[in-house]
Formats: sequence, structure tokens, C-alpha cells
Amino acid sequence: MVVKFIRLDFYRFYGFQFLDLFGAQGLTHLVEQNDCIYPDLIRVFYFNLKYHDGIVTTKVNGVPIILDDEIWTNVAKLTIWDCVVKVHLEVTDFNRLLSFQSFLRHPQQQTNRRQLLVVGFKVEERLIHYLIVWLLCPCATNHAQCSMQDLLLLSEILNNIHIDWPTLISDTMLKAKKYHSYHLPHALLIFKILEYKGVSIKGEITQAIQAIDTEIGETMFRQMAFVARGHVIIHKDDEHQDDEDADMDAT
Repeated sequence: MVVKFIRLDFYRFYGFQFLDLFGAQGLTHLVEQNDCIYPDLIRVFYFNLKYHDGIVTTKVNGVPIILDDEIWTNVAKLTIWDCVVKVHLEVTDFNRLLSFQSFLRHPQQQTNRRQLLVVGFKVEERLIHYLIVWLLCPCATNHAQCSMQDLLLLSEILNNIHIDWPTLISDTMLKAKKYHSYHLPHALLIFKILEYKGVSIKGEITQAIQAIDTEIGETMFRQMAFVARGHVIIHKDDEHQDDEDADMDAT
């Protein structure tokens, strides 16, 4: 079960631009959701999850639930836009390699066209990709490699193009039911949905997310080899490059 959240103030301290980008997508409330979860109820939610005639439904403790606009606007606080990009259906004329190279710190370096690993991404792009694959649309495995959907999402977010998040999240949930490697994503959102629909939690086992270290923050920086220099986050390799450039300027 994947349970992740972020505190936007933490990233605001370091001047990250994705805060405004996520705000433009209407994602601020969704990514900051922070509460306890009920693991057994979340498993029931997924066990009963169904898709029929364009409608996603489930049932928990006898309460029928439809993932409709009411849920997305009142619980997830997402905006229902008239004109959106349906990333889950892919986009025609999208050059994945060109897009991938535009995200690299050193785009002139040779790229492995098969793997498309994110290790060479610029700091902002690397962080947004991390939030995509762990928080917004958690994928099954291999989070270090960019899928076509990852590249599309990253590109649309950076260019302030509205994405159909309700459909994309529903699609991710349906994949999670079908493929066990998805680890049941969006646990915090699901609990809020159950709460909104009045599902009884009496006698259910609860789990505080603070107890399982789910916040995306400083630990993630270390994993990505990011270092803080005042209010700025840089890649450790770029730090060494800056030192070399300074030495050359001094000679």
C-alpha cells in the first residue's frame, strides 16, 4: 500500500517552481492530504472496484460509491476542466526522446534510448517525476525509468496544460486492482472518500501515516544526491562542477 504526502512549505523554502505548477493543475489539496488510514477498508475499496460504461464504482461496508464529479471536486478538490489532456490515452505526435532530453541537466550527453533513466534530470524535473510516480500516479515498479505516461505528464505540467486528473487517477486505481505490483495507491484520498460517503469505521484498525515515514522530504533529497546550499537545492555533481568552474576563472 503506497501512502505518500508532502508539505508544500518545505519546498517553498527552497524556491521550487512546481508549487505554482501544481497549483495551476489544481493539485495542491490532493498532494498535501495528511491523515490516518484504514488499511482493511482500503483493501475492500479496491476489491469491489469496478468499471462499467465509463463509470467507476465500488462498495465499502455496504455503502455504494461512485467516483463521479462530486467526489473529485468535493473530496479531492480537483477542478473539472472542459478542455484537458487525457494522458492515459496517450497523445499523438509526442516525441518522447526529445522531451526526455529537454529534462536533462546535460542534454548533450548520449542517451540510452531504451531505458530513459531519470538520474540525469534537472533538479525540478527530477522532483516532479518523483511526485508523479510515487504520489499522483503511482506506478508498479522501476521508478527510476521514465514511461511514456511519465514524460507526457511531466511535459504537460511544466507547460501548464490542464490534465484530466480524475480520469487519470481512476485509471491508476483500476490498474492497481488488476496488477498486484501497484501496491494499492491513493490510500489517503480513498480514506477521505470513505469519510465523505459516511462509511462506518467503528472497530476498524487505523494507522497513522506519521508512524510509517511517508512524507516526501529530506530523505528523498539524499536518495537523489541533492544537496542544499542555503535556500537552493542542487545536484551534488553540479556542485563539484561549480567548484571547477570557479577554479578555472581564478587562473
